[in-house]
Amino acid sequence: MKLPFTLKGLLKGLGFGKGARRKDQAEDPEDADSGKPEDEPGAPAGDGQEDAAEGAQDSAGGGKRRLIIVGAGASAAALAVIGVGGWMFLGSDAGDSGYGPEPGVPRVELAIPPLAGAPDEGVLTPPGDAGTGDRQASAEAAGTVAGNREGADDERPDSGVVVSPVSLVAFSNMPEVPVEPPLARVPDPALVEQGAYGPLPRVGADGRRPWRVYARPFDARDERPRIAVIITGLGLSQAATEAAITRLPGSVTLAFDPYAKGLDDWIPLAREAGHEVLLSLPMESANFPVHDPGPYALRTSLAPADNLRRLEFVLSRLSGYVGVVTLMGSGFTTAEEQLRPVLEALRGRGLLFVEAVRAPKTLAPEIATEIGLPHVANDLVLDENPSRASIDIRLAELEGIVRKRTTAVAMAAPNPATLERIAAWAATLEGKNLALAPVSAVALRQRTR
Repeated sequence: MKLPFTLKGLLKGLGFGKGARRKDQAEDPEDADSGKPEDEPGAPAGDGQEDAAEGAQDSAGGGKRRLIIVGAGASAAALAVIGVGGWMFLGSDAGDSGYGPEPGVPRVELAIPPLAGAPDEGVLTPPGDAGTGDRQASAEAAGTVAGNREGADDERPDSGVVVSPVSLVAFSNMPEVPVEPPLARVPDPALVEQGAYGPLPRVGADGRRPWRVYARPFDARDERPRIAVIITGLGLSQAATEAAITRLPGSVTLAFDPYAKGLDDWIPLAREAGHEVLLSLPMESANFPVHDPGPYALRTSLAPADNLRRLEFVLSRLSGYVGVVTLMGSGFTTAEEQLRPVLEALRGRGLLFVEAVRAPKTLAPEIATEIGLPHVANDLVLDENPSRASIDIRLAELEGIVRKRTTAVAMAAPNPATLERIAAWAATLEGKNLALAPVSAVALRQRTR
């Protein structure tokens, strides 16, 4: 950023530099011996004598004045530099950097239950050891599912994460979508078991699996190429989550972040609007710790048993989802010893696995196929560049992919421009003989071909 002044200009304005030197030339012995006249040609001789007398009178106090002026100027310059620096880093317009909440926009606090002991122990301790059992017993007696979650929203640690969300005004350009038939209420009691940290999905005694029971219905006879679009990171911003639920077609799959609070409140709303739901599963990135998936993440440095405990903790954050989608994971999916037990556990619970990042050496597709885990891989991210023009280009690329493969999967964040362009694009698919499908329908097509 170019400043409206320079330090040299500031000092000159305070009386320093060449202009200030001319004023004090009579006090400088070198200038007195130079022989240069002080008066302009044609000036009265008396003026020069009076100036000389004033110079002699002021010579005694000149040194003190100069020190005082120098000190004052230096202080002013230092204050100016500090003020400019503070303005640049603290007081700059939020519109330039993209940071900082909009005036009047509420902040959302996220409750993150802490890990017990060192992070590498891999053991998650639910908050509130004393009294938690009593609340849990009361909840079980009342027959509620959400009340059984240790570390649920009523258990808040002393510190948390604060997110500055966008306001609802940012999504005002999105049109309302037609009302769609709601999905069945969840969870199905026959597909839930009580785990150490809360309710967990399971395969029913009759063989029913959550990823099929909780799926959005899709006509299997529809032979059109199928495109699944997944919006990730939901639950962190109320405005963005509400817009994704109410302003996108029900065929768009919604993925909720395990670090968000109030997830049990969002899931019924999402399904009421016809959306199939995924849960994000944090996994170690290849660039860890620069890219940190957070305290719930599955990590290659942990023993398989510790990662399975973390998996159960994450899976207990909400109910009624068809499967999980990786949050980062480019490092974890390349470590077979740690990855295989996790994928086997997901298959054992009747869930779908979606890989958001295809690492060059990922083992997830190979292991998933080997063990019979329904698996879907992301093809592209729609809003790496969140401009409208760039998103439209990526949507066109997505159409090209699906026409070659008959199925395609794309992911995006709930940014205003992203949701707006996806909504507009989805309205054109019927005329292009393409089907916008829930991610479970894409998994079915991949498994049958």
